Amino acid sequence: MAIDVLQVLPTATRPTADGAASLEAIYRAHAPALWGRLLSLTRDPALADDLASEAFLRLAMEIGAGRAPLDAAAWLYRVGSNLMISRARRVSVATRAMPGLLERDVAPSPEDEVVRNERDEMVRDVLATLGGDDRQIVVLAAQGYRSAEIARITGRSGPATRTRLCRARGRLRTRLELMGMTA
Repeated sequence: MAIDVLQVLPTATRPTADGAASLEAIYRAHAPALWGRLLSLTRDPALADDLASEAFLRLAMEIGAGRAPLDAAAWLYRVGSNLMISRARRVSVATRAMPGLLERDVAPSPEDEVVRNERDEMVRDVLATLGGDDRQIVVLAAQGYRSAEIARITGRSGPATRTRLCRARGRLRTRLELMGMTA
């Protein structure tokens, strides 16, 4: 089941036989019950084994330091439960933090960047061939303004602005197609 803590402890920290209760006797008396309790809490035999071993290791350190608990069983149950709660908290924090550790933003490839820059330059060149008013209307529409808002900005009526925008987009599309760009 668990690692024998007497094998882990250095000889200097092993409890002596003349102490109130030896660690080996405590281990033999309470290890199965502690393991069963931790198994019922975690539902994972390997984790229950690890937690029980850690609890007994901490008990051995306490006994070695001369601070043996008065009720070893109660002390082991409390330490085992606290270890289980601490582990559950660590797992919860790690699970919540995992999405932040994954970088989802992928930089565009250099080829894509070059193609995008060439396309943008071609569109700028074609926009420059449009008249000043047409260019202003198309740019405002591309920035997300609605035709009513463009009409207010340019000082025209709504229907006139829509007609002018439709014709300017048509001229822009035709010139882009002549340059080899298609939608």
